[in-house]
Amino acid sequence: MKQITQKGSISIVLSVLLLSVILVITSGISSLMLNQIMASKQIGHSVVALYAAESGVERCYYDFRREGAANCLYIDIPLDFNSNAKYTVDDNSFPPINGTGNFYSTNRELEVNW
Repeated sequence: MKQITQKGSISIVLSVLLLSVILVITSGISSLMLNQIMASKQIGHSVVALYAAESGVERCYYDFRREGAANCLYIDIPLDFNSNAKYTVDDNSFPPINGTGNFYSTNRELEVNW
């Protein structure tokens, strides 16, 4: 009786195991990279929101310097026509001036004393 042997079956199993390990490693690395990309995007939104808050505080301070006593009631004022950045200043006590900037879903607050 002739014995049937399958040569190369071990190499196929090892190849599948090696490819599985490579797939797990690349999946982990791509997940980490995606998290970093999302974090950097959020940092960019945070900076724009902070600048929007600063714009609101500067506008209130300008009104205070020009008129002597400003009524800072600015709610959801857009920075320009093309941006989603807005600022809100709703503070009548000087100092400090408190401003809130919003860009997409990111909010940043700024308080200025002088």
